[in-house]
Amino acid sequence: MLDVSYNDKSNWEKEVEVTLSYEELAPDFEKAYKDYKKRISLEGFRKGKVPMDLVKKLYGKEIETHIAEEKIPEILEEIRDEKKLKLISPAKLQEFSYDKENGLKFKVLFEFVPEIELDKYSGLSLEKKTYEISDVDVEEALKNLQEQQATMKTVDEEAQVGHFIVADFQKIDASGVPIVGQKFENRFFQLNKAEGEDENQMTEQLLGVKAGDTRKVKFETENQKEQEQFDFYEVSVKEVKEKMLPEINDEFARDAGDYENLEDLKEKMSKELKSRFEEDYEYIFRQNLIDEVVKVNTFELPEPMIENYLQAVIEKAKEDSKGQGVDESQIRSEHRPDAIRQFKWIMIRDKVAELEDIKVESKEIDEYIEDMANKNENNRMQIINYYRQAENRDRLETELLEKKVANFIAEHSDVTEKKVTREDLEKKSNIIT
Repeated sequence: MLDVSYNDKSNWEKEVEVTLSYEELAPDFEKAYKDYKKRISLEGFRKGKVPMDLVKKLYGKEIETHIAEEKIPEILEEIRDEKKLKLISPAKLQEFSYDKENGLKFKVLFEFVPEIELDKYSGLSLEKKTYEISDVDVEEALKNLQEQQATMKTVDEEAQVGHFIVADFQKIDASGVPIVGQKFENRFFQLNKAEGEDENQMTEQLLGVKAGDTRKVKFETENQKEQEQFDFYEVSVKEVKEKMLPEINDEFARDAGDYENLEDLKEKMSKELKSRFEEDYEYIFRQNLIDEVVKVNTFELPEPMIENYLQAVIEKAKEDSKGQGVDESQIRSEHRPDAIRQFKWIMIRDKVAELEDIKVESKEIDEYIEDMANKNENNRMQIINYYRQAENRDRLETELLEKKVANFIAEHSDVTEKKVTREDLEKKSNIIT
């Protein structure tokens, strides 16, 4: 008979001792003996014809111990399901023994996500920003579209500020001798004094060049300034080009897509910008809501949960460093606050969903996928096939649940809306700068 005893080590640790008698295991043993008998070969006996008594005498202890070990995962799953434990990591086997007299005995440690009591998840004071689209936003979007549709025209005259140059750069020493292996071909760049100092050096020395010209230039990096050192290059100009911007008119609008005229393009751009900003600010609002609900609910987080996350970040950093080494202490310090916030929100989210019976039905997932596919006809089948994979569908279900819970909290809180304009953003940018 299965005998189970529990010892709570903490609110997220449970030590479990299990005893299962020989009689309970006997049917599993008999089945294993029969399977083993079919496969065993011994001198003097044909395969499968070794007497059962001899099989038990020679291999009984080994077979029974193996079967007893294999029984453990099944028992642990039963315990986990019965106690409804969400494990942080696989159960840790601490003790194991088996013999005929005492049966199977083992002890494991479960580390699990604990039950929590929420202090507050409604009646919060929140601010929600909404962005007001202006004519300036639409004009900026039009300029960006105009840049995308620009063409390049080769010019014969001397290069001026704003022109583009295609050239080969051969690094040379101070006396003009080429340095082997330091030639850089078909470099494309713009003469522009509005950028950084390195670009200004380039512009000042190459103004006035034409296709076919060769000019020697020198550059001084920030590190070289203190030592008054320069890098020297011989620049062989292949082409001088000028960007040609299309005129923004009805024809421009029709060339840009399915638009009747410029006004139609502006109207649809405005709607698209509004939708994009709404999505961006909805995300910002949700993150602020999460910050607030995490702040007002204080509970202990299982350390193994945080440690597992940090270890995964460290392993990823090691992989990305390609053997260069990483500062594990710094990674732990930098990522620990994010880990705490993330896991506290997950626990709060799931508890609110439980208390308020918030669920995501399969039909809702299907409708979301269909809507996404309809909006992206060119990638329709890729989207559908992507969400046919169980892990991707599960991830989407979690995302939709998170939105539902966040919306519930928002609906039951005091939300003050604040309108934001382009002018507000520009002022904030100037202050930060």
